[in-house]
Amino acid sequence: MKGVLYYFSGTGNTMWVANKIKENFRYYGVDISLINMESEQPINIKCYDFMIIGSPVHSGTEPKIVSNFFRKLPNVKKKIKTIVYSTQSGKSSSAVLSMAKSLTEKGYDIFIQTSIKMPNNRYFILGKKSSLEEESQVLIKSSEKVKKVIKLFMENKRLKECNSNIRMKFGRVYGKFLRNSLPRVSKNITSSEECMKCGLCLRNCPKSNITFENGHAIFHSQCMLCLRCIYICPINAIRYKGKKIDQIQKNRIKMLNLIK
Repeated sequence: MKGVLYYFSGTGNTMWVANKIKENFRYYGVDISLINMESEQPINIKCYDFMIIGSPVHSGTEPKIVSNFFRKLPNVKKKIKTIVYSTQSGKSSSAVLSMAKSLTEKGYDIFIQTSIKMPNNRYFILGKKSSLEEESQVLIKSSEKVKKVIKLFMENKRLKECNSNIRMKFGRVYGKFLRNSLPRVSKNITSSEECMKCGLCLRNCPKSNITFENGHAIFHSQCMLCLRCIYICPINAIRYKGKKIDQIQKNRIKMLNLIK
């Protein structure tokens, strides 16, 4: 048996979970292919026995890059077992139900629908920064949850978390409102004079939203606020509202296949 895991990961949290999923399936002798939604790789479901979708939660819902990926997914007549998971700083998110509904409409059989709590990479915008001990505990609990979820799947058992339609509809409305405000919010991201002009942020922006002008990195209006640029900067030269950010994602973001 083999499966495919399609993911989008801005700063490494969703990728971290993807790796844990792959590890746990390996215990059962199941091979998982990890494929980044940002890649140009053709979507081929037919050669897999089941599918997994992983996405962070942006503005209360899945990022547009994930929604666009769903549109490209083929409709299926033969129901394919599917796991869908979201990563977020809260305990749960209605985004996972929104994604599950999009997949169900295309014929995919949702076996597992779950939210995985991860460290808050937006602490400087909303919420608070976790201590190292708190972060460690979050990762331990998330690892344990992944193990439990894969065990359920292998036992042919279903799990449907975050199943509130009211919460999902509110999340979609809230998400649309926040998406419309992104051009204004993204103006808060700037580069400092310390910028080495290495181009790492430019080459790895999922929206190709960054250019170099007059010796500075310029962040334009297509920003999805994934925060990848802030956490991959080798000298931490990117600011939010002029403030230097503690790069708490520095270890997890290394898991991404970045363009050097």
